[in-house]
Amino acid sequence: MKNQQLLDDLRLEIKQELAKITKVNSPIIWSKIHDSKNNLNMKSYLRIEALIIKKIIAEELTPSAAIPQLEQELDFR
Repeated sequence: MKNQQLLDDLRLEIKQELAKITKVNSPIIWSKIHDSKNNLNMKSYLRIEALIIKKIIAEELTPSAAIPQLEQELDFR
């Protein structure tokens, strides 16, 4: 139960951070989680969320630090 609460808290923090991204400050992530009509694509959102969680765990980052790093990595793919 405690682990689930930690995961829920982390996912909420990621959600709050992803709500701050725009086409200007994180164009790659923004385009991956939105469709052509600027609506949130939940399937893609969950993929990006999983990548962020992996980055947070592997590199001991906060969500606010992991998102720009992920943006930069996606830019090189």
